[in-house]
Amino acid sequence: MKKIILLLILSLLLCSCTDSPAEVNATVEVTATAEVTTTAEVTTTAEVTTTPEVTTTPEVTTTAETTAALPETTAVIPILMFHEISEATGGEWSISTDGFTRRMELLKENGFTPVTFDDLVSFVDGERDLPEKPVCITFDDGYLSNYTLLLPIITELEIPITVFVIGSTIRKDGEQSDKMNVSELTEMEASPYVTLAPHTYALHIIGYGESGRPNVLPLPDEDKETYTEMFNSDCEAAEAALAEAGVESFEVFSYPGGKAHRFAEAVLKERGYRVTLTTDPVRINRVTKGDPDSLYLLGRLNVNDATSDRLLLRYLNKS
Repeated sequence: MKKIILLLILSLLLCSCTDSPAEVNATVEVTATAEVTTTAEVTTTAEVTTTPEVTTTPEVTTTAETTAALPETTAVIPILMFHEISEATGGEWSISTDGFTRRMELLKENGFTPVTFDDLVSFVDGERDLPEKPVCITFDDGYLSNYTLLLPIITELEIPITVFVIGSTIRKDGEQSDKMNVSELTEMEASPYVTLAPHTYALHIIGYGESGRPNVLPLPDEDKETYTEMFNSDCEAAEAALAEAGVESFEVFSYPGGKAHRFAEAVLKERGYRVTLTTDPVRINRVTKGDPDSLYLLGRLNVNDATSDRLLLRYLNKS
């Protein structure tokens, strides 16, 4: 009997010992779960904090540069090209006095302000600002009508222009020609609204002449040294011809036929020219402060009586 009682007591003790480990394990599992949950929350918080900092910083910088820097440092410059002016309706390379006057009024009505190339150089050099809508007005070849008909118009309207003169075609005394002579050029240069500049001395030859040279372009197989000597000589002659009319400095050059070449560009830069012009109507002329190269090989739109207001305004408003 005593043995049976002892066995019962031992069985009860064994059951008590089995329950205790189960309770301990349950406690450990609950604690572990809580730690894992807490760790996950910390990790998520760190990722949210990092992502906005990386994304936001470049966006703020880009916005500031686009809205603040570009309008102050870069300007779009449309350039209009004219040649002869006449009292009657002209052809491809001429315009009537009424046609020219109306287009100058169109510029004013649409908020454009004519400026000089000296203004552009000063802008690039950081010495002055430009109006909101600048435009340059140019006349090529040095026609006599620029003196007889154009000068009174621009004086009345107070519009600055640049006239590019072919040195070898300046009219000599007693010669019959449709170009200006030295006396007329001198009066043009004395006007506050006129700047005279070279259009070469004797290289305005579109595929004809003794040399057969197409304007300023090199001849076939002409090396850079030979070309440089030739073009320097032509520049010296062109500058000397305009010096007789009182021109003292040379910063702007217009390529005949708009045909430019890297050999010619190198010569002109070496001679101190700051602006060169082609006849490319497609190019958008963007000049930038601190970037002298932005003044070279600028394009122009040829304007005559057939040029519609719509076409002209489309060119002027390109940006």
